Amino acid sequence: MSRHVEKVLAHAERQLAPTGAKRPTDVLPFYKKFLKIEEHRLRLKHQAGGGGRDICARRSELVDVLLRHVFEAATAFTIAQRPDSAVPLTLIALGGYGRGELNPFSDVDVMFLHAKSGAAVSPYVSEVVEQILYLLWDIGFKVGHSTRSITEAIAEANREMRTKTSMLESRYLAGAPKLAELFREQFRLKCVKAFERQYVELRMRDQAERHAKFGDSVYMQEPHVKNGCGGLRDYQNLLWMTFFKEGALTTTHLVGKNWLSPSDQRHIDAAYDFLLRVRNDLHYANGRGTDILHLNLQEEIARRLHYRPSRGVHRSEALMKEYFEHTRNVFRVTERITEQFASGGSSGALRLLLSFLPLAKSEVEEFENFFSRLGQLHVEKPNLFLNDPPQMMRAFQLTQERYVDLSPELEDLFTRSLGLVTRTFQYAKEPREMFKSILSRKGEVGRVLRMMHRVDFLGRYLPEFGQLTCLVQHEFFHRYTADEHTLVCIDKLDALATTEDTKLMPYRKLFEKLDDPFVLYLALLLHDTGKGIAARPHSEASALFAQRVATRLQLPASQRKALILLVDHHVSLSAIAQQRNLDDPATIVEFARSIKDQANLDALMLLTLADSQGTSAKAWTDWKQLLVWQLYHSTTRYLADQEAFHRQMRIEREKLFVAVCAELPDDSVEEAEAHFDFMPDNYFRAFAVREIASHVKLVREFLWNLYGPSPAPLAPAFHWEPVPAKGHSVASICAWDRRQLLAKIAGSFATVPINILSADIYTRGDNLVLDAFHVCSATSEAVVDRNDMAQVEVTLRAALEHEHFDFTPLLEKARRQHVYRANRALDFPTRITLDSQSHPTYTLIEIETPDRLGLLYDLLSCLVRERVYIAFSRINTEKGAAIDTFYVADSAKGGKITDPDRAELLQKRLQEAALS
Repeated sequence: MSRHVEKVLAHAERQLAPTGAKRPTDVLPFYKKFLKIEEHRLRLKHQAGGGGRDICARRSELVDVLLRHVFEAATAFTIAQRPDSAVPLTLIALGGYGRGELNPFSDVDVMFLHAKSGAAVSPYVSEVVEQILYLLWDIGFKVGHSTRSITEAIAEANREMRTKTSMLESRYLAGAPKLAELFREQFRLKCVKAFERQYVELRMRDQAERHAKFGDSVYMQEPHVKNGCGGLRDYQNLLWMTFFKEGALTTTHLVGKNWLSPSDQRHIDAAYDFLLRVRNDLHYANGRGTDILHLNLQEEIARRLHYRPSRGVHRSEALMKEYFEHTRNVFRVTERITEQFASGGSSGALRLLLSFLPLAKSEVEEFENFFSRLGQLHVEKPNLFLNDPPQMMRAFQLTQERYVDLSPELEDLFTRSLGLVTRTFQYAKEPREMFKSILSRKGEVGRVLRMMHRVDFLGRYLPEFGQLTCLVQHEFFHRYTADEHTLVCIDKLDALATTEDTKLMPYRKLFEKLDDPFVLYLALLLHDTGKGIAARPHSEASALFAQRVATRLQLPASQRKALILLVDHHVSLSAIAQQRNLDDPATIVEFARSIKDQANLDALMLLTLADSQGTSAKAWTDWKQLLVWQLYHSTTRYLADQEAFHRQMRIEREKLFVAVCAELPDDSVEEAEAHFDFMPDNYFRAFAVREIASHVKLVREFLWNLYGPSPAPLAPAFHWEPVPAKGHSVASICAWDRRQLLAKIAGSFATVPINILSADIYTRGDNLVLDAFHVCSATSEAVVDRNDMAQVEVTLRAALEHEHFDFTPLLEKARRQHVYRANRALDFPTRITLDSQSHPTYTLIEIETPDRLGLLYDLLSCLVRERVYIAFSRINTEKGAAIDTFYVADSAKGGKITDPDRAELLQKRLQEAALS
């Protein structure tokens, strides 16, 4: 008996001493006080660093003591009331409680086992059970319970797998011990024997379904501690399956039977203890049973578990890195053994252990030092790697060439041979050439790299990538760990080789004409390596790592330069497309000069697609694709012929005017002339003939409102054009130029709410404003609802009629009516930068901040108050993050905002507006 149990028992004897023949519920305060004190001691023990298993075991022991006292009190009271009614009754612990593992708010599962069968439960049993359950409920326990005879329990176990699993870990608590012993004997005889194959198959199916339900990946941003891949249930599942053959429920027994290496045992036992500790703290933090490690809890849990930030890594990132390392170990070991269950292709003790499973017939194909069977690669001699280390890389090359997987035994050999991947191995010619070959096969790379990573070979061979293993970075884009994100990106690039998705066909064509994909695959593999050292910005550090890898792999100069450029600029294409004015020639020229040639541009286009798709399923929107392709085509024209590009960018107004007039009624010529006289050059670069003609019509409508039979001088004119195929609508607005116009438009959109993707703002020489907004619904679709459009128009008209119009009530109403939850769980700071170097005319204000309803309205109102003129804006909202860029000038003085004091004050005011 542990010292802990001795103390609990002593306390119980003092607190729960018999108080006469009373019902347990009559002395409920005594039980509550006893439990409160002991639970507090356990919490303190946990806070002091108590291990997961230790705390769970102690809580199980505590509940044992409590239940035994309650059982004794209930039976004593019932016998006193019914002296001749007593029958044998046993209290059995089931499930996790039977296993001796109770997290702070876990269910307490018990079974009341009685001797009678085929008859109604006796009044004595009913009375005892009722008293115990009422007390437990009053105390606050969530109780899973059943009252059965042995015959009924056996029948129920064979009817339902989960019940059988719960009973296989049953444990005697109180009452008639012989009844408990008889149950255990009957359970083994009638529920285990001859059910081995059926049970294992059901458990394997349950595991596959559970993994699919909870993300099918270890690296989920909000993992399920109990049921997720590599979680507590995977570890338990392994023990349950082996129990049905060997009758053991410990990993020590697995090592003894050669299922696990001692190293594997240490890893998964440490992982299980860690996961239990995390689950304990989740329960304590929430005050209830919960299993999802939500993003908004991770920082708090990390603090409570005494993690500390270091070298730019948040404490929550340190916690999650360790979490993923542990779950990865559990998942890798349990999946390997499950594969052995499924194939029956194991050897030695394992084959004996799995003798109840049918052995599938298979043809063996031999080649070099390996052979394949059942789609798996095996090694002929277990000392092959020791004698010839390059054969490690050859094994992976063979899995690609023969399209097979590593056998469980070969995976185990790899994990035990990682010490052979030395610096000499990393520089050796033979592995290097094979690695290049693996990365040169279009559409076939990701599967092999995943195999390398699964056995930790990839991180050993490329230590730069190894730093990303299980690395969590709570950015507003990513849902995976850095290593998983990288591998998903490579999977996405592989998929292009065979895609039939019409939206992806242009990318497939680029991929098909790529002569040598090696550099592109390597760039993807290395593009985020700078995150391993918490570099900001990570692309520069990643480029330095790419240069180091290029030297080690002895790449020729052309490949080395291309690799470094792709890694260094892997975010440039997407960032410039979303944040810069693509109708400005200066944007295209600056980007083209950094990319240098068409081959780099094509490769960067593919890398950008893979990187965005690998971030999350919803990251690559139609709007993003439209912008990226616009930048790609403009840059292609510049790289092909710079003079022709500049000629094309010069507006030939006469020809354009004639084409526009052809789209208009005959009586609109004078209005078209005014439009061409008053609009700036960049307007005519941004819009095609049909769009310019529609704007002339919109101006006519606005002037008709002004001078028509029912004058409405402040009423704006609207034109909506949904573009469902591209996931947005274009809302064009014509109004007089006035203070706070853009802010009021943003506020009117927010009341629906409608998201603004970009705003093209043009002020004519006659003081008339024409704004074109690309907008989408809250679900990133085109705005087609006429009621939503009408609400925006009515709200803006009202706002323009009242100089101090208050949007607050409307925004509050929108918040109540719509589920609009900014992703505050993502811990990233608001960043506001002013850049007066990148553009010859304007200062660029770039804002990154958590999104919220009314944010753009507040930012634009701030810019108006600070006397800032907005010439162009690019608005982008993704996964709860607002990433906005404004091209601005000083309204008072004109030109860029160059005064340091003014720039600092503006930055401060915008920060306040963003966080208000």
